[in-house]
Amino acid sequence: MLSPATQGKIEQLATSLGLYVYDIEFLKENNHPILRISITRKAPMQILDSKQNMLSLQDCQHLSELLSPLLDVEDINIESYALEVSSPGLERVLKKPRHYVFSLGEQVSIKLMDKSVIEGILQDFSERDGRVEIRQDNQNISLNIADIKKIKVIFEL
Repeated sequence: MLSPATQGKIEQLATSLGLYVYDIEFLKENNHPILRISITRKAPMQILDSKQNMLSLQDCQHLSELLSPLLDVEDINIESYALEVSSPGLERVLKKPRHYVFSLGEQVSIKLMDKSVIEGILQDFSERDGRVEIRQDNQNISLNIADIKKIKVIFEL
């Protein structure tokens, strides 16, 4: 529903605040349209071990306040919708190539088509090669994306 130009403007605004757009999606909850923009402080392909890049409520609010006037003048093709700017969450399912790229260095749980489960640190993702690589017990395991039923980031203390 958003044009690539509008998505680019959203990403530019986020970047100006030191933020990155993790995902943009239109959805309906209780028959009400919602434009949900998920943001993070972690750059794509960046592997972090620090909590200093945690997203704050003020980050979401500030970006939301900047986006509202922009979206008012953009052609969104929906008359009325709610804008939500939030974190993608600590535990989230990776659905799009962009999600994998943003989740490098994080602990993941992978459910394979044969129903077995593997956990490890997401080390690499190649959409072109159709491969995901995780680190488990000091060894790298390469998996074919076609063999993965579900992959999600898991939070550990």
